[in-house]
Amino acid sequence: MKIRRYIKVAFLSLALLILTSASAQLPESAREAVDRANSTMQYVLKHYTVHYPDQPYWQEVYEEAKQAINLAVGAPEPIGVLAEAYSRSNWHGPAFQTWQEFFAAGGEFTVEQLELFTLSAEQNAYAAYQRGELVSAADYYRAITRHNGHDDNAFRWLGRISSELGNPEEAIAAWEVVVEIDPDDRGAQYFLDLARAEAKWGPAAAQYFFDGVRFYEAGDLSQARLSFASATSRNASYAEAWAWLGRVNFETSRFADAARAYQRASNLEPNNATYKYFLQESNRQSE
Repeated sequence: MKIRRYIKVAFLSLALLILTSASAQLPESAREAVDRANSTMQYVLKHYTVHYPDQPYWQEVYEEAKQAINLAVGAPEPIGVLAEAYSRSNWHGPAFQTWQEFFAAGGEFTVEQLELFTLSAEQNAYAAYQRGELVSAADYYRAITRHNGHDDNAFRWLGRISSELGNPEEAIAAWEVVVEIDPDDRGAQYFLDLARAEAKWGPAAAQYFFDGVRFYEAGDLSQARLSFASATSRNASYAEAWAWLGRVNFETSRFADAARAYQRASNLEPNNATYKYFLQESNRQSE
């Protein structure tokens, strides 16, 4: 069994080596076009501080890279050169698409290429988000996470947009990654807890509940009471929301209201000793 596995791994490694070597062997004319594109690109980057697609030198880079692509159909290297030129000249729309083509052709990102791809993807994502195209924005951030599983910014945005789209399960997955990257990130933990609550109780109920906690911590008990009541109206099975509603009523001496809220919470979670205790205390105080 181990011998067969070793042979399989060796065969796959050899096939990958052959494929990589073949992809690196460009026709001479294509190699010359790639070299000219790279040379011109380095010249532009060295002598100019502002870059945009209409500059003649960038147009020259595009043409050389496109010529190389036509001379070496399917080879990833010239596609990567064109994608790099688009990213560096701030033409992020075609840059993102061309980076996708580079990867589809078998290209593997270097560290620098991954940074350029991420830059273009983020620019497209942010523009889509600003236009209200949340589905498209999420797709751009998903593309980043597929190539870089440690880009916490992309996962943050994906978590945020997924919640806005009413997709708490994907939001949970995204925020879990952020928390894994930085366990001390209290903001990320907050949004992870919110996404989990949204998945369990519904987005509206969860949002009202978390708003209620925020108002409570800020000392605004009137708004906290209203938010917790709104959470229970959105989902009457939300025991914790009933308990917090009871807590606010108890602390503001509305003992009869507190008793009713704690009674609902206890009915939903009969084994919760805290709910039982405050139900008894609320009833005692109201009497």
